[in-house]
Amino acid sequence: MAFINEFTFAPGEWLPLQDQEMLDRIALLNLTEHQGKHFENPEFEARVVYDVHTYFAMDLFWRIRKSDMENQKLVMILPSPENAVFISLAEGLNRFSVSARNVHVFFLYEYANEKGEVAPWQSPYSRSGHFMRYFYQRLNPELRMPLEQIHFFATGQVEAYSDLLAAEGGADVAYTALSWSGGIGAIDPESYPAATMEEFLQMGSRLVIPMPEMLAHDSMRGMFGCSGDIGNVPPRAATVGPKDLAAARERVDVEYLTACGGTPALQKFAVKAALFGPLAPENPGSMLRLFPGICYIGEDVAKKAVYTQDDPDLIETLKKIQQEEGCA
Repeated sequence: MAFINEFTFAPGEWLPLQDQEMLDRIALLNLTEHQGKHFENPEFEARVVYDVHTYFAMDLFWRIRKSDMENQKLVMILPSPENAVFISLAEGLNRFSVSARNVHVFFLYEYANEKGEVAPWQSPYSRSGHFMRYFYQRLNPELRMPLEQIHFFATGQVEAYSDLLAAEGGADVAYTALSWSGGIGAIDPESYPAATMEEFLQMGSRLVIPMPEMLAHDSMRGMFGCSGDIGNVPPRAATVGPKDLAAARERVDVEYLTACGGTPALQKFAVKAALFGPLAPENPGSMLRLFPGICYIGEDVAKKAVYTQDDPDLIETLKKIQQEEGCA
């Protein structure tokens, strides 16, 4: 970016990505022009779509219908709150009498307090509670999965969550979303420090202290009144680990926060870093490129960032003003 009187600086010391040249390069990318399958894993694809909600709900509906028709177990990792998707999914399953009896649900992450106590789903601060209210309770009772097939994080059992998931055969599909800090849900560089990507991908579920950017990100969501009330966001989280996402047979990443409360700026840079930044533990979202899957990106999130250039005649204009005001 050619500004007048160039002013250079290094990224904030706490930020995980420090290569300013790389950061400048990916900031200017137009994601609409970089769709397709051209990543480390040839079966990973990035796609810009009009309404990610629809693609997310359709993918869920198709998998649940298939599990019902074939009477096959379906294990999934879900982000939450995704209320619009949950409502659409429940309506579709009800209308076509599709049973979710074979579905086992695990959650991407859940809130916890400063003592490490995990929010129960009945709490208004629970992420998984939104799944229960907007999907489970809206689904016709005869179509619901048994409650024991919904696997909630629990106080004192967070590190066993990966083992519980593995005991069910691992996830058939993991649905993910990126945070402002570039993490996948609560999997961020501070919570999962690793020397290599190989080490990072072996790490399981744990109780973490999210980066401040993630708390700020979440404060913009509807469950906090889209208010930016940072002090109202629980300070810790229970999360699945990178190894749980790596072990999934497929991954579906969804980037469309604007419809959930917030601004596309919260995911615009994170998705660029994940798709085109370094493949490294400091950039957790980059792990998605190593495995089969798809990243659906909303048009608002994909829209090219605007960096306003200085007027090339600015210096001469200022000199003229100074002369007219007698300041020269």
